[in-house]
Amino acid sequence: MSKIIITLMLTLLTLGCSNKQLYELGQGYQKSECINNAQSGDEYQACHQAKKPYQEYKKERKSIIDKKA
Repeated sequence: MSKIIITLMLTLLTLGCSNKQLYELGQGYQKSECINNAQSGDEYQACHQAKKPYQEYKKERKSIIDKKA
């Protein structure tokens, strides 16, 4: 399954998808996996609420990269 995801992501990269589109693709996959593995109603609800906006992710990523540089 992970080979399919990697292949799909590489294909999308070569087609010119933006970082935001790739981020949202990954978020969608994680949400789907979370929902499929939820054992209770609370876990299911948490899956729907656990989304970080792209702009917040981008700021955190930049901060980490800047610290390493």
